[in-house]
Amino acid sequence: MRLHTVAVFTVSIASRLVCADETSVDKLRFLAIGDWGGQHDPPYHKSTQRKVSHGMALVAAPYESISHSGLLEHHPAAAFVLSLGDNFYTHGVQEFDASIRYEETFEKVYHQKELQIPWYVTGGNHDYCGDITEQIEFSKTRPRWNFPDFNHQIVKEVVVKSGFDHSYKANMKVEIIMIDTVQLAGFHDVESESLLGHSHPLPGPADPMLAKTTLAWIEEKLRNSDADYLLVAGHYPVYSACLHGNTKELVENLDPLLRKYGVTAYISGHDHCQFHFHHDGMDYILSGTGDECCYGASNEENLPTGGDLKYLIASSSDGAWDAGADGGFVSFEASIDELNVKFHTEDGTTLYETTLMPREDRFKGYNYREEKVFQSI
Repeated sequence: MRLHTVAVFTVSIASRLVCADETSVDKLRFLAIGDWGGQHDPPYHKSTQRKVSHGMALVAAPYESISHSGLLEHHPAAAFVLSLGDNFYTHGVQEFDASIRYEETFEKVYHQKELQIPWYVTGGNHDYCGDITEQIEFSKTRPRWNFPDFNHQIVKEVVVKSGFDHSYKANMKVEIIMIDTVQLAGFHDVESESLLGHSHPLPGPADPMLAKTTLAWIEEKLRNSDADYLLVAGHYPVYSACLHGNTKELVENLDPLLRKYGVTAYISGHDHCQFHFHHDGMDYILSGTGDECCYGASNEENLPTGGDLKYLIASSSDGAWDAGADGGFVSFEASIDELNVKFHTEDGTTLYETTLMPREDRFKGYNYREEKVFQSI
């Protein structure tokens, strides 16, 4: 088992305080899972996938804890789930099997009441091996499934309790940009991947003009965001220590945008391991263990120099499957002061926890800056 753990403890002063009577929450909680897509033959799911679903339900449930200051803290139920791609193994879905795969791989596996919440979806390379538009069509008739387009935006604005004794209320905005990394970097079909190997570099975008349009859309959303926490989520990782390794096209074209606009973290799957990497002011969260764990860390030496590998769970080598976990997922809890991130095994056990800070005002979008100038006059 490969396991690096570094705990990070941070504190900041609450900002943008308001005194209002709006309905408020203590936190905004959500989960993320990648590479959970079962199998293309009956029963269309894997036993580990079911284990992970039960762990997710446990973590998604509300609970209470005692804070460091001795106050009782309420942690609400998870509000939604991010699905990071490879939703249906191995060949995606086609029109003839879309309905049965949806029911057997998704509905009957993630059936717990705690998971009857919106799932926000992006596609992975295996989804492109089928007709990915069938998954987009699911959104029209299945309320839990939210995949309105290849690239889409999630904005959650809430009023949260704040202050030492929770006597204040503060506006908080969490924004998540769900992106189609296959449009940006291409994919190998199942037969080609078997022939070339999992570690073979991606071929690059099949449609360079579409990739350019997608990047322009991403930059527009990042530029205009005034969110306290701005996350970008896609299937392929920017950086990974595991079998697939770094994604060249994302390193070259996406990563500069993440830094330029002060993105809080980039979240991905694809590699079947778990990983937190901090590099040059950016955090990279990887969890591709929705129905198996784990690949080996064969690309650790290819991570950029100067980065900090804060957490990694991987097997001793590719194919060894000796990481000490069968699967896993990630949970997030946003408050006005910090974004708490936890990596879980299939049964919900927390292996690693870290905190990320709200974005600096200098990164926030045009409308936010104009508002700040107006209020200061």
